[in-house]
Formats: sequence, structure tokens, C-alpha cells
Amino acid sequence: MRHDLLILFFILLSSALMADEHSNEAPSFKVQGIVTDEKGEGLPGASVWVKGTVVGAGTNAKGEFSFKLSSKNRCVLRVSFTGYEPQEREVTPGVDSLYHFVLEPSNNALNEVVITGTRTLKPLKDVPVLTRVISSEDIAQVNPLDLQSLLEYEMPGLQFGLAHGSGLPELKFQGSAGGYVLFMIDGERVAGEGSSNNIDYNLIDMDNVERIEIVKGPMSTLYGSQAMGGVVNIITKDANRPFTGNVSVRYGNNDESKYSLSLGTKQGRFSALTSLSYRKRDAYALKDKEGQIEYSYYKDIYGRDSVVADTSEKGMSSVNGFEIWQANQKLSYTFNENFRISLNGTYYNNDVLEYVEQKEQDRFSNYSINPRVYYAINDSHILDFSYVFENYEKRYVYTTSLPSKKVFGDLTNTVRLNYTGYIHEKHTLTAGIEVNTQKLQHYWFDNGSGKKFDAQTYVLYLQEDYKVSDSFSVLAGVRSDCHSKYGFHASPKISLMYKYGVLTLRGGYGMGFRIPSLKELHSEYDMGGQGFFMIYGNEDLEPEISHQGTFSAEVTKGIFNGSVSGYYTRFFDEIALGLTSDGKDQQYYNADDATRTGVDVMAQFRFKSGLTLKGAYAYIDVHSEVDGYNMASDRPHSLTFTANYSKTFGKVGLSVALNGRWMSSVETWYKNSAGGYVKNEYESRTFCSLNFGARFPKGFRFIAGIDNLFDFKDKNVTADQSVTPQRGIGFIGTLSVNIADLLKL
Repeated sequence: MRHDLLILFFILLSSALMADEHSNEAPSFKVQGIVTDEKGEGLPGASVWVKGTVVGAGTNAKGEFSFKLSSKNRCVLRVSFTGYEPQEREVTPGVDSLYHFVLEPSNNALNEVVITGTRTLKPLKDVPVLTRVISSEDIAQVNPLDLQSLLEYEMPGLQFGLAHGSGLPELKFQGSAGGYVLFMIDGERVAGEGSSNNIDYNLIDMDNVERIEIVKGPMSTLYGSQAMGGVVNIITKDANRPFTGNVSVRYGNNDESKYSLSLGTKQGRFSALTSLSYRKRDAYALKDKEGQIEYSYYKDIYGRDSVVADTSEKGMSSVNGFEIWQANQKLSYTFNENFRISLNGTYYNNDVLEYVEQKEQDRFSNYSINPRVYYAINDSHILDFSYVFENYEKRYVYTTSLPSKKVFGDLTNTVRLNYTGYIHEKHTLTAGIEVNTQKLQHYWFDNGSGKKFDAQTYVLYLQEDYKVSDSFSVLAGVRSDCHSKYGFHASPKISLMYKYGVLTLRGGYGMGFRIPSLKELHSEYDMGGQGFFMIYGNEDLEPEISHQGTFSAEVTKGIFNGSVSGYYTRFFDEIALGLTSDGKDQQYYNADDATRTGVDVMAQFRFKSGLTLKGAYAYIDVHSEVDGYNMASDRPHSLTFTANYSKTFGKVGLSVALNGRWMSSVETWYKNSAGGYVKNEYESRTFCSLNFGARFPKGFRFIAGIDNLFDFKDKNVTADQSVTPQRGIGFIGTLSVNIADLLKL
């Protein structure tokens, strides 16, 4: 299938190139100008594009831009730059003059254009679905080594732990496990499995990320299965200047280092960006500061309630490291105002490093290819065709001379044709067809014999974004999935938005669904390889269904932006892993109904003096009860906060950023081998980071950081696997050089 689609892609490319030879004979008209800030300084890397077309350019080191159009008709230019208010101006191509745009600093980021919540480009303030954006500015303030570090400082209600067995990162988000959150890169889902039902979060190279868009709640209407708990869309960088180049080196005292290089160009109709990176962090081990107190409740032989308090012996927990090589390539060619074609590719190799060297080492690898065709029939009707092939593998690499062994392979293909129509200025119609195929080899199948299973899904989706008036809009849609095993399923969604002065109200309902994974259906695995117990799949599983209602109120006035949002979700046929009837083994099953209730609060002040204060709070009420005992380890209260100050002195820009996270304590239960219920108490956690940044002339930038500023350490690291243990203070230094600014290109 993938070979046929790639052949089709290159036929389209060849045909377009031949057609373009004749179009070159037509006259072209130049559009040129300069983009500056309020002080008259040129803004390098500002985006300039013609609304309703695929044509645009980035500014050079002096803030200058230039491109050609084949028509002399008047058009609208949109100019944008991170941290500044965008501008639009009607121009006439071919006029012999420069267009000068002066951008003013923005009080907030609500004019930033996002795409995830609606599949169409819309300013953040006009999206009916509440969307959280982590900008490039936010990422620079945290200066994270990986995606996990960034999300922990930016998203309350989210926590990373360590998966049992593999020790790899495992996510919980608003009470839902990682398998309920869909991660995408540039709008395409991420394949593969790192820890159980979680993606490999190390796939994300933070130096290649432009921004992250997060939509909470079920998004199955647009994105299908696995989008029950929300969508995290990672937008990667593009070549945004005539020449783009950056090199950076990062080193930390806690055995971490990173080296990255990116080179690119945006010249006329052609753009390309190549990114290379090497990351390494050694594995480490932490010991318990004190034993964890466990309370066991049970009935004695006389039927009386009894309790035993036991202080376990101090233990040790290890956190795996990694050694990663990664390459990303983006290519794009614009034939005319209506037609663009692009090709993205990625290669990734991760050798997992363990604290105690084993006879075999895990190696994860991935390569993907994503051709895309964008065709604007006219200003009102746009077609977007994409194909994604992704091959994610896990191998055992032996310390002896034995050849490596493939134990996991996830081969996916996705084909999508998307239509966007702008009708009568009030209606935006989105419709599409999609085909998804998966072929999975898993070491949980038939005890790692190499057995494979496959599945196919055929999709139709339709969404209407109706702007009833300047103050009221409605977003409604439905998606129908036809699965090779489970047949037809429909997922509706509706969102409402009402604006009144500085107040924006949003509310809605969404149905989520999740088809059982091939692993949950077909597992047959000897856990530990010692015959202690088996884990079995269940081919009689039913898909999970969720119903969620949401409501939010947002206030924006001057330098202030704040919101309060609440949600209630009810799950039906939730898939869980539990004991078989004989009590010896484990098997996937559809559990009883479950609920999630939560409240999120966010506030931000951006002062003109250069000071930004931001805080976010999340409350989660998760019920996962067995015999009246709560088995959930989700911490009900969490808080993130940021204080950032930046100031320019002459040609040197200085900044300081304090980022912090607090999580409440929690009591959780589990059932021991004797049939008694055991209560564990996990303490609250607070950790902060402090980063000092300096931006010098000619593109030099240095950041010195202190991670875990107050040296927080968990008292007991072996009992609580629901969070990643803190290892003490870390000192980090990052030096980057913008080659384009250095060479004044």
C-alpha cells in the first residue's frame, strides 16, 4: 500500500513540475518590504504570507522580506511574530515601493493562530474549544531536556510516573492513563509504544519544537480512537528565513548532555530544514530516605476487622537513561498561489541505559515519511491530502556476540483527504475521509514468538463551525469509524462560545471512544518469564465509551488573561487489567462504569515592564473503587507557577525565569497476595527550576539553570511509582548560536 501511495505522490510532483515550467513563462509581480518592532529594529524570522493562498516568506536578519505572485490583483498580507500583535494590510503586487510593517508587543497570545481544536487555522481567542498553547517563549523559559520536563512545569493535572517492569515514563492526564491521550506531531498521530500503552516520549526533540497545542477532553470526532482524554499536538519548526541555522550545546552535572544542529532555507518557492540531535542521560538509582508505612486491613479467622501497620525495609529504585540519535527533514515547494507539496521524514534511535547493566539492552528505533499535497481550489475551498508511513521497533541488543532480536514492531499507514470550505463568511465546513492500518508484532503475543496481528479503520468525518454573530458561534461535528473487528461507531461533539465584552464563555458535550488495542485483545505473556503468572488478552472486549460535559469562563483585559473551566466525564466499559477467576493470572476486562470530575484555573499577567506572572491549578476527583477502596493514585490537587522577567540593556537581552510545581498528597490502596487491602500514603511534592538567560549580539545565547532548586527528594521512591522521583539539585548550562544572525543573513 505505501509503495503505491509514494508512487502516486511522485507522479503528482512530476506533473506539477512539468506544469510549472509553462507557468514560469507568465509574468510575476514582486511583493517586498520590511518588518520592525516598535523601536524600529528589524524582526528576523517574522512570518509574512498572503491570506487565502499558500505563498509567503520569512524575514532575514534585517527584517526584510520578498516574494513573487503571478497575479497583480489586490491581496491581504498577514504579518506575525511571536510576542507581537499580528497585522494585516491590503496591498497591490508589483507596486514599486516597500511595505513597512511595525509590530507592537502583545499583552497576551490570544491572537496566535492554532489548528488542533478545529482542524482549521483560527486565532486562539476565536476557538470554541478551550485550547492551551505552550509557545516557543514558554519552552525557552523552562529550558527542558525532554518533553516530560516541559509538560510537568506547564500542565497541572498531569503527572509522569515509571511503568512497572520497563521503568519507562508513564503518563496520567486528568485522571486518564497515557493510552487515552492522543499525541501528534504536526497533526499526525505518533505510533509505537514506549511503556505500557504510552508513546515513547523521547521521540520528541525539544530543540525542534515551535509550540505545543493542548486540547483537553474527548476529541474523537476529529481524531478518532485514543483521543478520549485529550490531544497534544506538537508543532515542529519550519525554515522561516532565507537562511536558517542554529547550533546548541547543553550540559548538566546530573550526567546529561545534548548537542543539536539545524540548517535550512526559505528561498522563493522552495524551503528545507534539516535537524540533527544527540541526547544522553545516564541511568541513576535512588534509595528510600525512610520506609513506607503500609496499613493492611483484613478479616481474621473469627471474622473480626483487623489491621497491621508495617514499615517496609528501605529499598532502591532506578530510573533508566537514554542515548538518542535523531534526524528530521522537512522539504516544501510552492508551485503557485494555490498549490504546495511537502515531504517530511524522521529517523530516531534510542539505546535505553540501565543502572545495572543487563545481558540485553532495549533499543527503540523509528522512521517515518509524510508526503502532503495542499491545493486551494480558490479562496473558499481547500483540499489537503496526506499520507503517513511509520515503522516503530524495539529490539534486544545483547552484550555478547549474539545478533539483536526484534521483539516489537508497529507498522502504521494513514491516508487522509481533508476538505475545508469557507462559505458566506459565517460557515467553515470541514470534511474528510481517512484510512488507518496497523500491523503489530508484540513480545506479549504468544510469549514473544513473533506473532503479528493487524487492524484497519475506515473513517468519515464532518464538522461545521458556524459564526452566528460576532459574539456567538457554534462548532458541531460527527465522526463515523468502521473498524475491521468492531464495525461502525459514531462520535458526535458540539461546542458553544459566547463573548460579552472581556468575558468569553465556552461549553459543550463530546463523546469519546477507544477501541481495544491489539495488545489488549491478543496478549499471552509470561510476566517475568518465570511462570509466576500469565497476562491474557480478551477478544470479547467492548470499546470504551465516554460522555463529557465542559464549561469554561475566560476573562481578558489588558495585561490580564484568566480562565476557570470544569468538566465531568463518565466512562462505560472501561478497560482494566485484573485477576482471572482462579486468582492465579491476569486478564483484560471491561470494568464497571467510572467517572472523572475536575476543575482547572489559570491566570496570567504580562506587564509592560517585562515581567510575566502565570499560575495554573487543577483539581481532579477520580473514583476507581474495588469493594469500596480507592485504587487510584492520582493526586487531587496540583499547581504550576511561573515568574519571568526580561529586559534589554543596549544590545544585550537578559532574563530570569522561576518555574515551579506542587502536587498534593494522596492515599491509595491495593490488594495483596493474602487478599487483604493495603493503604499507602504518598506525600506532597514541590520542585522548582531557576533559569538565567542572556542574549548577545550576533546570535549568541547562554542559559544557566538550576533544576530542583530547593533539593526536594521523595522520602520513599520504591513505593510510589506514579511519579518520577526527584534526584536532587541539578546545574545546567546551554549555549546556542543562531548562525543566520552571526552571518547577518
